[in-house]
Amino acid sequence: MKKFMDLWLYFYISCIYFLPLIALMRSSNKSSNFLLRRLLFPFEYLIQRRLEKTTNYNRGSIRAVHIFIWFFSIFSLMFATAPLIFFHEPLENHTTLLLFITYYCMLAPFCFWFQPRNLKQ
Repeated sequence: MKKFMDLWLYFYISCIYFLPLIALMRSSNKSSNFLLRRLLFPFEYLIQRRLEKTTNYNRGSIRAVHIFIWFFSIFSLMFATAPLIFFHEPLENHTTLLLFITYYCMLAPFCFWFQPRNLKQ
């Protein structure tokens, strides 16, 4: 059961990190603005781009949505731990993966709260 739960957690990590990273690499936007933040948190960057288009680059509303996303990402940690609890798998067996997911989900939206203006719009 431990191997199955590890696969579930790796799948969860790939959904929040690797799939958005592949989508970013395949996108037509090849600018180097905020490259490190874009590579570390690709899902948040995709959300950022969508919000910029939706709100017509209104920084206040984008920041408010990112603050809301922070609460939603903490809530989404349930999806990572729900199968573990359902199958009575001890959380101690998966501490490293769970800590990585937790810190990633808490840090990613926070990194997009305070950002400089993009001068090349």
